[in-house]
Amino acid sequence: MDKFKFPDTGQVNCYDRQGHVCFPAATDSLSGENGFHLRHPMVFVKLDAEGHELPEAATPQTGHCLTKDLNTGLIWEVKSLDPEAPNYAGLSYTWEEAQSLYVARLNDLHWGGRNDWRIPNKDELRSIMDYGRTEPAVDTTYFPNLGSDLYWTSLTYQMQPVFGWCIFSGLGSATAISKASRRKVVAVCGGYEPLFGVMSDERFTDNGDGTVTDKVTGLMWQQGDNERMTFFEALEACKQMTLGGYTDWRLPNIKELNTILNLNRDGGWWYFQKFFPIDGLTPPLLHYLSSTSYEGNYAWVTNFNYGYDGYYASKQTPLLFRAVRSIKESEKGTFRLSESGQDACYNIAGQEISRPSRGEKLFGQDGCFKIHPFRFAKESLADSDVVRDENTGLMWEIKSDEADAFNNRDRLFTLQEAQAYIAELNRSSYNGFTDWRLPNLQELRSIVNYTDRIPAIDTALFPDTAPAFYWSSQPYMPDSSLYWGIYFGYGCAICYNRDTRFRVRAVRGGFAPKFGLCEKVQWRDNGDGTVTDLLTGLMWKQDESGQLGLEDALRYCDELRLGGYDDWRMPNIRELATLIDLNYTDGVWFHKNLFPDTITKPLGFYWSSSTYASTFGWGVNFQFGYDGYYADKINGEYPFRPVRNAW
Repeated sequence: MDKFKFPDTGQVNCYDRQGHVCFPAATDSLSGENGFHLRHPMVFVKLDAEGHELPEAATPQTGHCLTKDLNTGLIWEVKSLDPEAPNYAGLSYTWEEAQSLYVARLNDLHWGGRNDWRIPNKDELRSIMDYGRTEPAVDTTYFPNLGSDLYWTSLTYQMQPVFGWCIFSGLGSATAISKASRRKVVAVCGGYEPLFGVMSDERFTDNGDGTVTDKVTGLMWQQGDNERMTFFEALEACKQMTLGGYTDWRLPNIKELNTILNLNRDGGWWYFQKFFPIDGLTPPLLHYLSSTSYEGNYAWVTNFNYGYDGYYASKQTPLLFRAVRSIKESEKGTFRLSESGQDACYNIAGQEISRPSRGEKLFGQDGCFKIHPFRFAKESLADSDVVRDENTGLMWEIKSDEADAFNNRDRLFTLQEAQAYIAELNRSSYNGFTDWRLPNLQELRSIVNYTDRIPAIDTALFPDTAPAFYWSSQPYMPDSSLYWGIYFGYGCAICYNRDTRFRVRAVRGGFAPKFGLCEKVQWRDNGDGTVTDLLTGLMWKQDESGQLGLEDALRYCDELRLGGYDDWRMPNIRELATLIDLNYTDGVWFHKNLFPDTITKPLGFYWSSSTYASTFGWGVNFQFGYDGYYADKINGEYPFRPVRNAW
């Protein structure tokens, strides 16, 4: 997959205290200025009307029709100087016309071979602004007919909804203008990251240590505010800061700063209040410094009282600021769905056999593959040991064997008591964190080991585990008195009444906050009979494949040729369980929009490639939503859904 990178501002100069261009040493506080930090320089390529790459010398007269941003994946139209062209640079539109007329016409025409044109959101349009240029603040080599004017974004100014956001391309500043006024438009399509510029809490992770991570931009933010300082004092304060175990804090540039401006204005504030507290802040002077200079003696700032970033202020004016740091590649975790743990292979009668090779009988069962083996690491922290899953990024609580310990391994909880227990862990900053939670069902299932051990987990890492039921955070949707959990006797998901007392294992963190949340997982219909889960990287056959015995089903998957791929296989039990829709949407336990013909009668059982107790096959029941089912491998004939790893 192409990878989103948050682009730099284009500013490459640093300025001394007199406003002159300078070249600071890394030890100098001036090295915190925008021009010192070149992370993802803006990189564009020219495309023709069919989306083919053109040489740098191409012009609109020689076929330059589109410009692609290699950092964001966004594709921009190149405005025409022909008054008869549908995208003539001289045309202006009201906010509504820009979307209902202009963009609609581009899509009707399949402009540039595309029909996904749209008005850019504010961060998207700002992403092409070059703060090393003015009049216009864009690289006219790639945006040749984009003048110094106000260009519409798709967003409403929430303080006065009759206004819409524009960006002035002369400087790169944003302002709100009456939607009835006529302004310029530049359309965009594509993009690597669907959440770029979207006002959504799911972009952020509270790290529980005074920092917040934006998973879209790859930036880690200081959660709290600082006292007001001048530009140069703020640079020094960031350079001296130690927070969350990191010492590479800096002042954000103007593009970075605006990504944490909440343009939904939830609760009457322009902050993402769930992640950035507003305690002690008093409007109207809520201007925040950026590290980006304007004409040497001034700094670009953003006003978090009115939502504007079209300001610059004297570097001698004390203003608020919030430190940021770039997350290094070595820190970034890539989510992987762990294997089942099953290594052995079996014949239909349940006898262990040597691992079959491709083309041989019974090839394709779980033990034939080692895809994302378990990667756990035990760590000793302030209050206790924890276990970190290096595939999912989840950190798991380890219980105490001391009888009077608050987190004693044998302590039992109703669901409400379990939630109170989590609240107490956070109130006490257990092990230094305040973001502990009850795991959802997929998270809890991710540590199950399906090797027929009792309990169904690696007891060297989790010695406190009983072969018993553990609560998850998710209700059984047909009956809210029941909640899901995992029975660690053998690793199946079942439900119990919320007032019954069972065990709890707290969790925190994770590389993928969407993991296990059916409503947030993104799918891509590939248009070729396959769909891809964009979190797990699993590609699934969309329609049904009949009902077969296990041996024939394994052979079917091995011989399948679909979507141009020949590496199909039967999913293991953990993979197959990711297809359950725990939201029970439309009264079914499967994703009806993706797999409309899922077979639920008479049993609804689907094979997995995993074996239970040598002679049975694990599977999922899509009639009742349970994965705690296993079937006779000798006589059973059931449906199945082939899968492959897309990445």
